[in-house]
Amino acid sequence: MKQIIVLLAIIFLLPGHTHAQKKSLENQIKTVENNLIPYVPVKGFKGWNLIDRMKYYKVPGVSIAVIKDFKIAWAKGYGLADTLKKTQVTTSTLFSAGSISKFISAVTALKMVESKQMELNAPINNYLSSWKIKENEFTQKTPITLRMLLSHTAGTSQSSYFGFTPNKLPLPSIVEILNGAPVAESRPVVVNSEPNKTFRYSGGGSMIVQMAMMDVAKKPFENLVQDLIFEPLKMKNSTFAQPLPPQYQSQAAWAYSSASWFKGMPYVYPQQAAAGLYTTPTDLAKFFIAVQRSYQGKGKLLSQAYAKKMLTPQAAVSDGGYREEIGIGPFLIQRTDNQSPKGTYFEFTGVNAGFLAYGIANLTEGYGVVIMLNSGDDVNGLGKEIRRAVAKTYNWYQFLPVEIEPIQLKDQELDEYVGRYRKSVDEVLYLKKENNYLVENINDGADIYCFPIKKDTIVFTDYNVNGFFGRNDAGEIASLRSQWQDTPMRKMSADEFSPGEYLKAKQYAKAQEGYRQMQMNEYQISYLVYELLHRPNADMNAIKALLDLALDQHPKSAIVYSRWGDYHLLRNDKTSAITSFKKALELDPSDQQALEMLNDLTK
Repeated sequence: MKQIIVLLAIIFLLPGHTHAQKKSLENQIKTVENNLIPYVPVKGFKGWNLIDRMKYYKVPGVSIAVIKDFKIAWAKGYGLADTLKKTQVTTSTLFSAGSISKFISAVTALKMVESKQMELNAPINNYLSSWKIKENEFTQKTPITLRMLLSHTAGTSQSSYFGFTPNKLPLPSIVEILNGAPVAESRPVVVNSEPNKTFRYSGGGSMIVQMAMMDVAKKPFENLVQDLIFEPLKMKNSTFAQPLPPQYQSQAAWAYSSASWFKGMPYVYPQQAAAGLYTTPTDLAKFFIAVQRSYQGKGKLLSQAYAKKMLTPQAAVSDGGYREEIGIGPFLIQRTDNQSPKGTYFEFTGVNAGFLAYGIANLTEGYGVVIMLNSGDDVNGLGKEIRRAVAKTYNWYQFLPVEIEPIQLKDQELDEYVGRYRKSVDEVLYLKKENNYLVENINDGADIYCFPIKKDTIVFTDYNVNGFFGRNDAGEIASLRSQWQDTPMRKMSADEFSPGEYLKAKQYAKAQEGYRQMQMNEYQISYLVYELLHRPNADMNAIKALLDLALDQHPKSAIVYSRWGDYHLLRNDKTSAITSFKKALELDPSDQQALEMLNDLTK
């Protein structure tokens, strides 16, 4: 028997076996890279290539770490960490992790509970000395606990934080953030709905947890997490320090976003527990694996008892194709039709200015993936396509929706469906043909891939929803209706256009008349102007046409005059901008943005 064991050991150490293992891994990586798919898997659909989809979504850099059998199977970087310096993404490139910070913060808090420094169900004010939750009708009835805060059921305010540009000094302290001091540029954190009733996402609640942990441990937050999480798990490329310390700056990816408010640089997040983590997918994968092992009773991060507490649902979040719940920290998801613990996953998504991150792992089966991007414009796009490619390649149990089997239609049959369908006065659904399927988008929205499953019936693969074409008496396609709609969307004639289409075609008078009939309120039309103002190569005539209409319909609106001020600034007409912002302040003295613009212009 010993001889057989020795012989097997020798076989596994032979160069040929090692080469075969390496080849197998290379094939798995290539399979992931070439099998990006829509939300609903489609039989026979040739998956997209990762690099091609990065170009499609305009994502500069991506980093991935794949988990298999409770280990990191592989990690790889793609594209550029910095497009100006041409720095390549590597497995050591740091990304801003956004709200995944909350998950690591939650585990840090649970470690303090395990060591008897805090209790899950005791009033959190017992542990707060630098700041206290203000008592009100809600807290007097139901004291706020750590469990509630970590499961976002405490009824606390401030859903998210937007960070600061690096030149914004001094940064607010945690007490100033909680108090909503002017330097914090955010509202105070208060309990403003009934606690322990429903899920309500709250970055403010995470900041209360951070304050409590700091008060109890008497340590800076970044040091506390370093001692309890990063050091034991050998997460050497992770930090909560904000701003990012000099020793990490050369490793950090730059931030990218096309959002109108984005200032073209990585933002600083003094709201550490809510959004301050910088890390790599490899380090985050170590963390997710440690949670998995703790759940199995084989890890050192948490005891099995506390890991199971953490991964037990506390409140419902959403329902649909997936059932989503919140644990004591992470989100828990499973397909609505799943009946097995094998089909349960824990996850967290993070979005910061110019960054996006996904982390997900199976509860029992030892697989998962962490994906980080230096693009803030990709929610539900490339990151989730990569996640689905990994799930398909590694056969994740009941994760992907059930595969659909499309039928093959002749080109002329598909051509019948191509066209424009009126969703509302200014919403047009466009259908175009691509290969042997259809691509849908609404106005300038994201592409949705649609596949025919029987005559005059398609599947929209973003939500696994059927669409039904209607025909007129002549047998021509006349409408399209999704299964969620009561009223069909009429197919538009070639000479029929929405106000937005007229605007795009530079037929400003017709666009203006179309929008006039919509009777938009001052906020709707001002938002439309705002969007146009912040587009690349803004069409100034289109903006003026809308502003003229806005002023005609809302002559006493401060926000309309503020948008006029923005328009004049874009035209470098400082005098007219000052006049417009002064009028906005005259109509609404509380218009802080108009006041700031006026102060800047009159310095």
